[in-house]
Amino acid sequence: MIGQTALADVYDAANNAPNVVYELLLGGILAATLVPLFTKFIQDGDEKAVNAISSVALVALAAITAAAVFAAPIIFRMFSLSPSDDVDIAIFRSTGTTLTRLFVIQIFFYGVTAIASAILNSKRLFFAAAWTPVLANIVTIATLLAIPRVTSFDPPTVGETASNHSLQWLLGMGSTSGIIVMTLGMIVALSRSGTKFDWNFDLKHPAVKQLVKLSGWAIGYVVANQVALVVVKNLAKPGSGNVDAYSKAYAFFSLPHGLLAVSIATTFAPDLARAVAQLDTAAFAQRFISGVRMTALATIPASFGLYILAKPLVAMTLQHGNFTAEATTNTARALSGLAIGLAGFSIYLFVLRGFYSNNDTRTPFFINLFENALNILFAVVLVGRYDVLGLGVAFSLAYLISAVVALFMLEKRSVGLQTKNLLLGLGPIIVSGAVMAVCVQFVSNKINVDSISVSQNASLQVIACLVIGVTTYLAALYLFGVKEARELIKR
Repeated sequence: MIGQTALADVYDAANNAPNVVYELLLGGILAATLVPLFTKFIQDGDEKAVNAISSVALVALAAITAAAVFAAPIIFRMFSLSPSDDVDIAIFRSTGTTLTRLFVIQIFFYGVTAIASAILNSKRLFFAAAWTPVLANIVTIATLLAIPRVTSFDPPTVGETASNHSLQWLLGMGSTSGIIVMTLGMIVALSRSGTKFDWNFDLKHPAVKQLVKLSGWAIGYVVANQVALVVVKNLAKPGSGNVDAYSKAYAFFSLPHGLLAVSIATTFAPDLARAVAQLDTAAFAQRFISGVRMTALATIPASFGLYILAKPLVAMTLQHGNFTAEATTNTARALSGLAIGLAGFSIYLFVLRGFYSNNDTRTPFFINLFENALNILFAVVLVGRYDVLGLGVAFSLAYLISAVVALFMLEKRSVGLQTKNLLLGLGPIIVSGAVMAVCVQFVSNKINVDSISVSQNASLQVIACLVIGVTTYLAALYLFGVKEARELIKR
């Protein structure tokens, strides 16, 4: 609805603000520690500990959200340190600050969702966390579709948005309303699970102290992530449309990761934490290796597919209205770069869960520091020649290298992992993915019907390649003797 314009860059940067602040000050702590802690407390029947952590976290969320509303100008400025020469910097930042104030309200609701999700996951209830984000997307899309009703420009501009309060509220509260609806869905699911919440704000509770003890390194982990994000977004030149291209490409990249890898990690995390709590090293190694293999099985073909079908995917879903063919090409280039590292990214995050299950947040901090340093280094080197493609490739290289490093570091503290054998065991999966990629590329090259539109052509390519890809990948896995595939086919 707003194309790949300076306004799109404002929207993307402002919409990233709540994620940055939330992750920086609380989200990283919750993600790194809650599931292992809640799994242990729920297993021990210690509801007071769960309530103490939840109560303290809610107060912290409210305080952080209020502070973020006041700090909106500073927060947005971080994402516009080096704007494009083609924009009016004052108007660009003024509009961004207004939207940021509306978006950072999401921080509180992201936190509530994280707490509810951790409790449900600890009880091995995973469905709600998978479907409630759909509610957020539906609400956000519905509000964006209403943009033409409140604007006289097509596409709307940064200048118009600065003076059009209706448009500001629609852009800002549309996304925020979606997050609120998502949170309400999680609260309903939590209530139906039989979970009872009793207010227990006790800063001296042992569970809260344990959370604080584990959180120091988690904060450092998140700081490193956000520094890298700010650097990359500024290298993309805010206002040029490249920030929007990178953000939209990352959304495509996140889809298979969220649907496949996160689902796998979410189901395995409580098992890993339980194995550690029971001092069962054999069970931990078995579940961890199985989780890495399942993650690779799901994401390696997705990585090949995203790389080959980047342009058709973007054209099929986005090349309508104000989103031009040039914007499609730009976004597809960013997606191609990111796609290379999908499997590495997903495996890397799964490996970190292995450390978190052992209540180790220190080692992930140093691994993540290394990963972000690589990301920034590669981005600075590659962006000049390859722009958004270079930023995507930098991201991928950093995570592929860091995933291998993380595996070897976890092996040092966990008996039975045998990282070298684990990596060699991924060979048949990679070869199967390559076979699939050759078939998909061949089919993609053959589909080009002149009598239909670009988006229809792209849709035809994607559907045909999806069918061929799944079929050839499963067949290749079976032929190369990948046991998981053989078990699946036998069922």
